[in-house]
Amino acid sequence: MSLWPRPGYEVPALTERVARAAFPRGSLAIRMRDALGEVFVDEEFAELFAVRGHPSTSPARLVMVSVLQFAEGLTDRQAAEAVRGRVDWKFLLGLPLEDPGFDASVLSEFRTRLTNEEGQVDRLLTLFLRHLREHRLLERGGRQRTDATHVHAAIRMLNRLELAMESMRAALETLAVAAPVWLVGHAPAVWWDRYAQRADDFRLPQSVTTCTELAAAVGADGYRLLDPVDHRGAPAWLRELPAPEILRQVWVQQYYRDQSGHRWRDKNDMPPSATEIGSPYDIDARYGIKRGMGWRGFKGHFTEVCEPDRPHVIVHVATATATLSDVETVTARHADLAAADLLPDQELVDAAYVSIDHILDAAAVHGVDLFGPVPAGHQWQTRDPDAYDLTRFSVDFDARHVICPTGAVSRNWRESISADGLPTIQVTFRLPDCTPCPQRARCTRSAVNARSLTFRPRPQFEAQQRLRAEQVTDAWREQYALRSGIEGTMSQASRRCDIHHARYKGIAKTHLQYVLTAMALNLVRIDAWLTDTPLGGSWTSRLDTLRLSLAAP
Repeated sequence: MSLWPRPGYEVPALTERVARAAFPRGSLAIRMRDALGEVFVDEEFAELFAVRGHPSTSPARLVMVSVLQFAEGLTDRQAAEAVRGRVDWKFLLGLPLEDPGFDASVLSEFRTRLTNEEGQVDRLLTLFLRHLREHRLLERGGRQRTDATHVHAAIRMLNRLELAMESMRAALETLAVAAPVWLVGHAPAVWWDRYAQRADDFRLPQSVTTCTELAAAVGADGYRLLDPVDHRGAPAWLRELPAPEILRQVWVQQYYRDQSGHRWRDKNDMPPSATEIGSPYDIDARYGIKRGMGWRGFKGHFTEVCEPDRPHVIVHVATATATLSDVETVTARHADLAAADLLPDQELVDAAYVSIDHILDAAAVHGVDLFGPVPAGHQWQTRDPDAYDLTRFSVDFDARHVICPTGAVSRNWRESISADGLPTIQVTFRLPDCTPCPQRARCTRSAVNARSLTFRPRPQFEAQQRLRAEQVTDAWREQYALRSGIEGTMSQASRRCDIHHARYKGIAKTHLQYVLTAMALNLVRIDAWLTDTPLGGSWTSRLDTLRLSLAAP
């Protein structure tokens, strides 16, 4: 298809007259057209389409349809029917009343176009935010807050044997369509029964021995399929099909093969979660655990404005694998906000986003105050108020020694690198000072060794001590309380758009889901801002409501 761009879509007079009559108080779509005009224009999507061919549906309209679809929680078919039959949607899109709309499959094809072009998904939010800045509904600076939530991939949870059988079945299903003649010539009769149905746990053997034997047989089947595919006599395009390549990756992770044959890998010989494939139908999904809850899929991150005198617009969206820690997203987020000229003065985050290095880097590189609780040390002394933790020691960086609470001076000072690759300093005290010390039980639990300390270099150490002292004050807690509002954003996004479950397969389309969710919430919030609709408060139980009514004078 090709794009025949139009500079704009004026609302037909009849459409406006009918919409005003049908919605005398307006609706979300009508108010957004009145307040924002045309958010997108076709020229902004010209690179997605060819210069010759059948004319495509307006991409500017398709974006707005997708945003409204997420705002109202509609399926593709329901959204297409809304374009065809709802006058307020026709008003927003600038369509005449007799316009027949488009087939629902157009939305799916448009999402594929967006995700196939690198950077186009994030560009949607960038263009939308730029339009809000032009209408003075968004400004740089101020305070923002960030949080993440889990996203279940659109797949089943599979155990290892189910994964192997499903990977084999997915490869056979693909080859049955792409190369049926070739497959018939290489598939033994047992495959037609073994892989005819999907692998379910209730269909698998119950004994460990039988399951192990079946795993070995499935492994042999996989190699029997992959070897002919890799053979020089096979058509070259077979090796380019996704399903056989996924099968090859799964077999590398699940089986070990050498000259003596193959074997089912021991659970201690498995790859790390960051690289382990859990389903042949979504190889981007990873298994993550947070606060004791495990899921296979992704993480979604939202950053929103939280100034009381501005709409709480979501200004950044990130979608990451479930194994990527929250703190690892900080640098990329600040770089994205800097490119969009939307950096905050202060970003409120929880402890998962905080490390002393990221706090210092955010301030030095972007001038952003990364504001959140600095994690305490992991030593037992930090959890015992009577013990001697690092704060009880006097560190002299110039003299390169440490003085303990009883006055003993450390005997060495060694600069090192931690297991995480961070620069550290290690000091050790003398045995003659530590062994007879009457305070030894408050300092170390070792029966024979002297006390040792590990801490960061001077800039990180001094910042740590200062921030840990500040975060126990009432002023710090009062300032940090503003971050809790991001929980309401997650709740609103979950109710409206079901952000905890991926609509589509793959991290690229899941990211598109999150971007469209953010744009939909922004529309809803701007509408609430323009109509002076107050923000929803915290949920109150009926019992608390009754108690408050009884306490009222």
